[in-house]
Amino acid sequence: MIAALGMLVAGFVHLITVATGRFGSWAALWGGGHLVVGFGTMMAVLNDSIGVAWAPNAGNPAAAIGYALIAGAVLRFARPEARLAPLLGIAAVLAAPLIVSDDPAYFHFRVAYLSTVRAGFDIVVVIAAVRLARRESLQTGWIVAALFAVTVPMFLGRAWLACGDHIGTRLTGVHDDLAAWLAAGQIAFIIFRAFALLILQAERGQNALRDQLERDWLTGAFNRAGLDRIAGTLTGRHAPRRIAVMMLDVDRFKTLNDAQGHAAGDAALRTLADIAHETLGKHGHLVRCGGDEFLGLLPDVPADQAGAIANRIASQFARTMTQYCPSDFAPSVSIGLIEDHARQPLADLIARADQAMYRAKGDRRRTSEAYSRAA
Repeated sequence: MIAALGMLVAGFVHLITVATGRFGSWAALWGGGHLVVGFGTMMAVLNDSIGVAWAPNAGNPAAAIGYALIAGAVLRFARPEARLAPLLGIAAVLAAPLIVSDDPAYFHFRVAYLSTVRAGFDIVVVIAAVRLARRESLQTGWIVAALFAVTVPMFLGRAWLACGDHIGTRLTGVHDDLAAWLAAGQIAFIIFRAFALLILQAERGQNALRDQLERDWLTGAFNRAGLDRIAGTLTGRHAPRRIAVMMLDVDRFKTLNDAQGHAAGDAALRTLADIAHETLGKHGHLVRCGGDEFLGLLPDVPADQAGAIANRIASQFARTMTQYCPSDFAPSVSIGLIEDHARQPLADLIARADQAMYRAKGDRRRTSEAYSRAA
């Protein structure tokens, strides 16, 4: 009864949040899934308390469909464009035997079958939550994965006990200590995790707000506030030992603005930022310092590798811009690069990279070098 009420309450709460218009379709799936599972659990209670004969045939399939909806909610939360038809189709196929099979002699096999189905959908949630946590750096994603991972062996354990005829003949009854503990654990975790996606949504919203505060609106690079947070990661136990710092400055930027307008200049900055983001990789950081200057940070990247990265950025930017701009004012980029111990003050490293960048600007008048490495 407690599990049924908990699931029903969680379902109604999430459906109420859907009515606010602030949440996506995942909330409707999550709330609907909990309502359906709560209905299925309530059918088990009715069958045991007042002997409703059709309760198992309605409740067990509902539980299977409800768990599929919950798994679908996590998939849709992770990727709003996710197609759920295959998942729900599999759930319908798995639920079909539970509708037509009502022979009391096969009671234990019904319980084992449904428990295995529940474990399967929980595994789907675990995989989706882990991928979400990695992709969006959501710490609560790991918590959601853990909450669903714990119930997988519980459901499989209940299935094993059912196959061994250790759960009695009542849907809500248990006949040995292990089965009792498994049932209690399932109820506790099912109720506890019912509001897990709201916690995920809260962290995602917090991250989105932080990105708005720390990102340059034009290029998507970090701004000064973002640089301050990045600087904090360069100290402490998990800080990198060395770091490559590059300063990037767009050549002939004012000429481009004067000749083709500020829209062309903005497009050039976005192009450089896109190229730099892709080339620096997921462990690198790009910061817009202002105007046409950018800062690149590469923790634990050797100087030679950082130099190759700088050359790729410069050459790809030059090739891209010559496709859209006349050669007289097609912009290029000068890059100053230094590589040193990460424990040195970041401001000093940036100043040295800035000096190297100005040397690169002078060298480009005489050579084809795209960057200058500081000594």
